[in-house]
This record gives sequence, C-alpha cells and structure tokens, in this order.
Amino acid sequence: MSGEAYRALADDIRTAVEVGRWDEADADLDTLAEEAALCLVQDRTADLAALAREVARCHTALALREDRGPEVMHRLGQLRAIAAMVAAGRANRPARSTAALAQAGTPTAAVLRALADGAKSGPALVEATGLSHDAVARALPELRAAGLVRSWPAGRLVMNERTGAAG
Repeated sequence: MSGEAYRALADDIRTAVEVGRWDEADADLDTLAEEAALCLVQDRTADLAALAREVARCHTALALREDRGPEVMHRLGQLRAIAAMVAAGRANRPARSTAALAQAGTPTAAVLRALADGAKSGPALVEATGLSHDAVARALPELRAAGLVRSWPAGRLVMNERTGAAG
C-alpha cells in the first residue's frame, strides 16, 4: 500500500463511522492493523510514517465528533491501539538530529521559527509558516520526538510550543 491508499482507507473508516456502518469500519480497521503489522515486519519505514500520519488524522477527526457514543469510542480505541503499535515500531528508529530539524529551508525549521514567539494551534502554524496542513502535520511529530516541541489539547485544537531544548 502507499500513502494515498492509507489516506483512502482512513477516509473510508471515517465515512463508515459517520454513517454507522460498524462492520465496514471494523473491516477497514482490521486492514489498517494488518498493514501496520506488515510494515513493522518488513521494516518499511516510509510506509510506517505515512501510516502514522493517517491513523493520527483519522483518530483526530473521530475524536472531534460531537456524537461520541459507545460505537465511536470503540473505534477510537482500536485506532489508539494501532497508533501505539506503529509508534512502538517507529521508536526503534533514530530521530533526525536537532541540527537537521533546524536546518534553514526545512518545514521543521519553519515550524520552530513560527513557535519562537509563543504557542500556536495547527491552523495558526499553517498560516504563520505558509506551509500546507500536511507539511505542518508531518513536522510536528518529528519535533515532538526530538523534544523540541510539546503539544496539548485545547478544546477542538491542539496547541504547540517550543520547549527549552529548542533553544
């Protein structure tokens, strides 16, 4: 599978949950979990990164729903389990160095610069950096993994700020 296939699968899960097609959502979640396991076993690092992004995107979309009944919460739990499996597999991979993350012209450096004057939400980072939403969404996990940024939920948004390690 490719990043586009992961995106389509995550979109299918969201759609199935939105209309209450629980069997379909479960089948797609099973496929997502199987693909995560294959990526781990086959050491497909780029696919793991793409999968992590889509699982996070899908989880966030479901978590922001007004109606979070037991069926939705069950699927959120399944997504968290898949995310934990992917994160564990990715944790064994060395993070990029602080110097590489701060290198001028990179999306991670742009996000760090935008956070220099204080905490910002994801949409505010997109506006401040001029980067796409996807580019900001890819940069933040790397910066968090390196200890340069911390994030926390604030209502429907996630706030991000530089840590002391970011200098």
